[in-house]
Amino acid sequence: MSNSATERTLELIEVPSGPAAVTAIWARLSAALAGDAAIAPIPQESSALPTAVVSAIRDAVDPDRPVPMDTAVVMSTSGSTGNPRGVMLTASALTSMTSHVNARAGGDPTWILAIPPTSIGGLNVLVRAHATGRSPVAVSSVGGAERFTDHAFAEAVDTAESFNRPIAVSLVPTQLPRLLATDSGRRALARCSLILVGGAALAPQAARDCDDAGIAVTTTYGMTETSGGCVLNGIPLPGVDVNVNDHDQRVSLSGPMLAQGYRDGANEAFAHGWLRTNDRGRWMDGTLQVIGRLDDIVSIQGVNVDLLAIEDRLTDHPGVDSVIVVPTFDANHDVRIAMIYIGDEIDSEDIRARITPGLGSIAVPTSIHRVTEFATTASGKVDRRATSSAVGLELAETDDEDLV
Repeated sequence: MSNSATERTLELIEVPSGPAAVTAIWARLSAALAGDAAIAPIPQESSALPTAVVSAIRDAVDPDRPVPMDTAVVMSTSGSTGNPRGVMLTASALTSMTSHVNARAGGDPTWILAIPPTSIGGLNVLVRAHATGRSPVAVSSVGGAERFTDHAFAEAVDTAESFNRPIAVSLVPTQLPRLLATDSGRRALARCSLILVGGAALAPQAARDCDDAGIAVTTTYGMTETSGGCVLNGIPLPGVDVNVNDHDQRVSLSGPMLAQGYRDGANEAFAHGWLRTNDRGRWMDGTLQVIGRLDDIVSIQGVNVDLLAIEDRLTDHPGVDSVIVVPTFDANHDVRIAMIYIGDEIDSEDIRARITPGLGSIAVPTSIHRVTEFATTASGKVDRRATSSAVGLELAETDDEDLV
C-alpha cells in the first residue's frame, strides 16, 4: 500500500500507434511534468508488438507498485540485447536539457514525432514540444501503425511548416537511409532545422549520404537512464559531465538529467551522482567518441575480439547494406562469431580476406546469415536478440547490464 507522504500511485498509459499516441499521452504528461502525477507510458499490443514484448515492458515499469513522490515518469529501456528495465525519472531530469535542445533548432520549434513516445527519444519530443506550448506533429507511421516512408514523413513536414516555426525531429538510424534514398525524403529532411539521430550509432554510409545531400544531422548520445540524449555531436550539453576510464574506456555520466534508479532496485550502476554505463569511449579533439560497448569485447579461445571492429570492416564491403555481428555458440557450446547482414550474396572467402588482416583469423565469422530486414524494438532500434533468434542463433550471454 502506498505511503501517501512519500509515495504515489503510478498510472499506466497504454499508448496506441499512429497520431493517436499524442492524444493519449499529452495531457497526462503535462500533469506529470507539473508534479501532479506519475505515469508509465507503454505501447499497446499490436501485430508489430506481440503480447510477450508488451508484457515484458509492463513488467519492467511495474505499474502496480507505488513510486517515490517526486517520480514523474517511469520508462522502459529498449531491451535490444536483453529484457527491458523500468527507469524512474523526475520532471526536473526530463526537462533539464530541453531549453538547450530547442535553442539548437532556432528556439520555439515545431517538433515532429517520428519515433514512439513509449521510448525515451519519442517521449523527449513531447517534453520539448510541451515547452513550446504546441503538441508535436506525428508521422502517420509512428509506433508501427504502418511502415515508415518518405511520403509519410514529408506529409508531417508539410503540416509542421504551417506553424511558421523552425522544424525539429528525432530519428533512429534505421529511418534515415529510407529518407535519403528518395528525392522527397531528402527534400523533407532539408526543410528541418534540427535533425537528431540517436538510439544507436549512425552507419558511416548514412553519414556520407547526408554529407553528399547537404543535410546536417546532429548525433546524440544518451539513454533512458540519462533522460535521453545529453551529448550532441560528441559535446556534452551544459551541466553534463563525462568521464572516460583510462583502463577500460568505460563512459560514466553525471548531471541533472540522471534517473532516480531502476524499478527493480538494482542500482549498482548509479553511485555518488554518476551513472556507470556499459559503453566504451574516447576523447578525440575535444569530442566524445562512443566506440562500442564493454560487452562488444568477447573472449574466443583466450583472445579478446572486438565485435564492433568486425562490423566496421564489414560495413565497408560493397555488397553489405547493413550488418550486425553477434557472439553465439557452436555445437560444443564454445563462443563463436556470427554475421547477420542485409545486402548481396557474399563469398565467405571474401569475408575472410577482409577481416583477417589487422583483426586475425579468430575474428572471422563462422556463420553468415543473409536477411531482408532486421527485427526492431518498439523504439525502432535493431533488436539483436530477436534478429539472431530469427536465423536460429542463440546469443552468448554476458554479465553486463544493458544500459542503452
